[in-house]
Amino acid sequence: MYSELNARNLAKAVARYWRLSESEDTDITNCSLNSVAREVEKTISTPTASRWLRKLGFKYKEYRKGIYNDGHEREDVKHYRDNVFLPRMESLKDSFLNWDENLHEIPNFHHLSGEVQLVILVTQDECTFNSNDGKHYIWIHPEHKPLRKKGRGEGLDVSDFVTPIGRLGDGQACTILKSGGDVWWDGDKLLNQVVEKAIPVFEAQFPGCKALFAFDNARNHLKFADDALRVSEMNLEPGGKNAKHMRDTYVIDADYPEGGYVQSMVLPDGRPKGLKIILTERGLWPQDGRRFLAQCSMKSATGKSTKPNSQCLNGGSCCARAVLACQPDLCAQRSQIEQAILNAGHEVIFYAAFHCEINFIEYY
Repeated sequence: MYSELNARNLAKAVARYWRLSESEDTDITNCSLNSVAREVEKTISTPTASRWLRKLGFKYKEYRKGIYNDGHEREDVKHYRDNVFLPRMESLKDSFLNWDENLHEIPNFHHLSGEVQLVILVTQDECTFNSNDGKHYIWIHPEHKPLRKKGRGEGLDVSDFVTPIGRLGDGQACTILKSGGDVWWDGDKLLNQVVEKAIPVFEAQFPGCKALFAFDNARNHLKFADDALRVSEMNLEPGGKNAKHMRDTYVIDADYPEGGYVQSMVLPDGRPKGLKIILTERGLWPQDGRRFLAQCSMKSATGKSTKPNSQCLNGGSCCARAVLACQPDLCAQRSQIEQAILNAGHEVIFYAAFHCEINFIEYY
C-alpha cells in the first residue's frame, strides 16, 4: 500500500505526527497521518507512526508539571478516616433517605416511626477549566521536554452540589466564576454560595429534611472567620507582628455561679492579649517558674531550619498554645462554612484527604 516509502519521507511523516500530538488545537485521537500530513510525499498510518515513535524512544504518557504525593495511608489521614469520618457516617446510617436504581424513594422506617429526621447527603466539589490546559496525553521523549505556556490563561471555576438523585435543584445551586488575575475562587465565595444558594435550594427541594453537606479538605473549605479563636494566630506577649483581634469567648468554670464567665481577648489599650495573659486569667499559666514557649518547634524536612510542631496541639501540655488549644471554647471553634451550616439547622462533614473514591461527585 505504501510502496516507495523511503527513510526521508518516513522521518518527515513521523515528525509531523509528533508535532501534531503536541499541538493544543488538534485532536490527534480522531485523525491519522493519511489526513493530516499533506506536506510529505508518502504518508503512513497512525499505528505505524506510533510504533516508530516508540522505537525512537518516545512514550505516550500524561503531561504533568508537578509531582503528586499520595497520602492515602498517612497516619493522620488514617486517624481521621477511621476515628472521625467513618464513625460519623455510621451514626447517621439510620437517618439517611435512600433511593433505588429507578430513583424511587426507599421507605425509612426509623423516620416513619418518628425516631429520626431524614438526612440527605449533599456533596460539593469544584473544578477549573483553563484556556491553556492543552492535551493531557502526548508523545514525550526523555530528552525533550514539551513546551507549554507558563500561564494557565483565563479560567472558569465551577462549584456545584450533588445529591444521590442528581444535581441539587437541577443546577440551581451551581456557581460559575470567570477567574484570573486578582479574581479566584476562595472560602468567602464558597460561603456565599452555601448561604445564598445551596441551603435555600435544598430546603425548597427537600422540605422537612436535614442536609449533610460534605466537602473535601481543600484549604478554602476550612477557612475561619477573621475574629475566630485560633491559637496559631496568638503571640506569647500582647500585640506583636501578625497578631489578630479575636472575638470574646465564654470560659466554662464551675467556680462561677453562672457556670462560667466571658473573657475578652483584647486589652483596654486595644492590643490583642498574649497567650501568657489569657492563660494566667484562666489559672493555667505554670506557677512553678517553668518557662513556657509559645509553641514547640521541630526540624524542617531539610533539617536546616525549624518550624512550629503542629502535633503538640493535639492534646499536649508542652507549650502555651498546646494548653490553650485543649480548652473547650477553643475546641468548639468552627470554620465559617461549618458555623453557617450549623446555624441553618443542617449538618456538615469533611471527607478524608486523598480519598476521592468515597466522594461520588468525583465520578461526574
